Amino acid sequence: MKPSFKSLFSIIALFTASVGHADILELRDGTLLQGTYQGGTTGTMRFEVAGALQVVPVDSILALTIEGSSGSAAVAPAPATVAPPPVAPAPVATSATLPAGTIFLVRMMDSVSSRNAAGASFTTRLEYDLVTDGVVVAKAGTTIYGKVQSSSQARRAVGRSTLDLRLVKMVPAGTPITIATSSYKQAGDASVKKVAKAAAVGAVIGNNTGNGSSSDGAAIGAGVSLLKPGQTLTVSPGTLLEFSLTQPVTVTVGS
Repeated sequence: MKPSFKSLFSIIALFTASVGHADILELRDGTLLQGTYQGGTTGTMRFEVAGALQVVPVDSILALTIEGSSGSAAVAPAPATVAPPPVAPAPVATSATLPAGTIFLVRMMDSVSSRNAAGASFTTRLEYDLVTDGVVVAKAGTTIYGKVQSSSQARRAVGRSTLDLRLVKMVPAGTPITIATSSYKQAGDASVKKVAKAAAVGAVIGNNTGNGSSSDGAAIGAGVSLLKPGQTLTVSPGTLLEFSLTQPVTVTVGS
């Protein structure tokens, strides 16, 4: 009958005990090496067999049995040290400047009318990304706050109502930034296409006047040309409006 693996291992252990000190290295492929353990590292083990030193990879070892005068002890190989994953570098903050004349297309979130007093605030959302030199300064959907610069409510059947709106603060990535813009006008198809194209190619556009003047003035707005004397001028939620920067603004991005 062919001896079992355990029986063979016991015979070897008894034989080595009778002839002197000997260690047994058992490999995962079933190989048994008889010799002397000579130390090792986290990745390899040195084992001397018949006067020849062998360097054995730790992951190929099943067990090491060290024979001594007080008996034998099975020693499992030390696990290989696993290097920690690399730490991702912290994002580097950069600055980008939007020049005067940069066009802001925003969608009204509130209703504002010529009945609102000067200083009244309102909220808008940026319709397209603001991009300069390939850097996204503010993403579409960024909150931008405005205020009523001036307003006048015409009396019944006398004169026309006026409304001057300005953007005063944007909040890209949660950081408030003060801005200054010209008065508003209702955005037309040409402006929408122009701004959408600029956002796609990573450029800023505008009239670059930078002086805040506008032939549209404080009276231009949604349907203002159809406004009758004495009627209230109202800009409703959802209206797409166009503003332009009157002063350049620098924004820190990527922090």
